[in-house]
Amino acid sequence: MTSAQTTHIIGLGSIGSFVAHSLRSLPNPPSVTLLVHRSNLYEELASKGWKLGLRLGENGDLQEEGEFDAEMLGESSDSHPIYNLIVAVKASATVSALEPIRHRLGSHSTICLFQNGLGQVEDLNKRMFPDISTRPTYIFGIMRHGVYLRSSTEVVLASSNGCAAVGIVRNEEFSSRPSQPQFLLDVLLKSPVLRCEKMEWPHLLREQLLKLAANCVLNPLTALLDVRNGDIKDNRDLWPLHCRLLKEISMVYGKLPELQNLPRDLAHFSVELLENVLLDTINKTARNSSSMREDIRKGRETEIEYINGWIVRRGRELGIDCVANESITQLVLAKSHQDGRDKNFQIWKAK
Repeated sequence: MTSAQTTHIIGLGSIGSFVAHSLRSLPNPPSVTLLVHRSNLYEELASKGWKLGLRLGENGDLQEEGEFDAEMLGESSDSHPIYNLIVAVKASATVSALEPIRHRLGSHSTICLFQNGLGQVEDLNKRMFPDISTRPTYIFGIMRHGVYLRSSTEVVLASSNGCAAVGIVRNEEFSSRPSQPQFLLDVLLKSPVLRCEKMEWPHLLREQLLKLAANCVLNPLTALLDVRNGDIKDNRDLWPLHCRLLKEISMVYGKLPELQNLPRDLAHFSVELLENVLLDTINKTARNSSSMREDIRKGRETEIEYINGWIVRRGRELGIDCVANESITQLVLAKSHQDGRDKNFQIWKAK
C-alpha cells in the first residue's frame, strides 16, 4: 500500500488499541502503523509479534490481530509524510504527543481526534500550525463504546451496544481548501465492530457539546469525591451544584458564535435539556469509574482544562462569568497537583 493508504495511530490506551484492532480486523485491512512513545511498550509489542488482542465482553474469547507496523518515536529520523493520523492520547497531551512528528504533518494530512473535551484543534493551530496553508484537515470522533485495557496489549469491549460517530470539522478555512482525501473517514466507517456513523459537522458539534456538558458534571465530581458515576445522582447535596454548572454551560452555549447560524433545533441547549442528558448518561454508566477519577487515583494529569476549563475560557470570551465551573476546575487542579510537582499548578497558584 502507498503511504497515503497507511493509517498511523498515536495513543495506545483503550481507545487507540480498540480502533487499531478494529481496522486490522477488516476483510481488506489497511496498513496500520502504531506510533509508540514508551520503549517498554514497544518491546512488549515486539515480543508479542506486533499483535493486539480484543475480547468482546469480559469473558469473551481473545481475538488477536497482527501485522502492525510500529515506530518508536524519538529514536527514528523517519521523515515520510503522514497522511492519515488517529489521535487517542489525552486532550492535554495532544500537542506534546504530536511534536515529534510535526515535520511529517501538513495540509496533506487528515487528523482524527478520538478524545474527550474541546479546544484541541485551537491548540494545534496556535502551537503547531499557525500558517493556515499548512494546516491538516481535522476529523472529530465521539466514542460511545465502553472499552478498557486488561493489559497493555489487550483491550476489552464491555458490551456490544456501543457505537461511534465521526465528522469533518468545518471551520473558517475549510471551504477555501481543495477537496481532501476521504480515505481515513471511509476506513473508519467500514468497521462492523467500531460501528461508526458519519455526521455532518453541525450535528457532530451538537453531540460534542451535549457530551461535554455531562462530562463537566460527572468527571470532576466523581474525581473529587472518589466515587462511581451513579453516586453523583444519589447524593442530593450535589444537586444545587449540578444546576449551577449546567446553567453556566447553557448560557455559554447560547452565545457561541459557531452556533449562531445553525437551525434552532441544533443550537438549543436549555438547562432542562442538559439535565436530561446528564441523567441519561449517569443511568447508562452508573457502575463506571470516570476517566478523570481514574487519572486522579493513578496520579496522572487530568483533562479538566479541556472540559470545565473550556467552558470557563469561552465564557470569558463571551463576557459570561462561570464561577462554578472555574471553582471546579481549580479544585481538580489542586487535587491532582497537591504534591506541588506540576509547574502548571504553580503558575495557577501564583495568579
